[in-house]
Amino acid sequence: MAWIRMVEEDEATGYVREAYERSLARDQLGKGGVQEVLKVFSLRPDLMAARTGFGSAMTFGGSGLGRYREELIAVSISALLHCKY
Repeated sequence: MAWIRMVEEDEATGYVREAYERSLARDQLGKGGVQEVLKVFSLRPDLMAARTGFGSAMTFGGSGLGRYREELIAVSISALLHCKY
């Protein structure tokens, strides 16, 4: 159970709803829901936008390492940390 109140998919409006829809469209693992790492920012859409922008700037070709190396690093760290993402 989460200690942080999060806006659920059926309650989301505005920017939060749009962000949730983008997250669901990218659901490659078939988890069927919005990632909790995004939901924790749902009460602060301004911070959600900042976090999303930062993530985009640092990953998927934005770091200068190239997409291939970024993916290798992401997968390696996720495996080491037993991360579900």
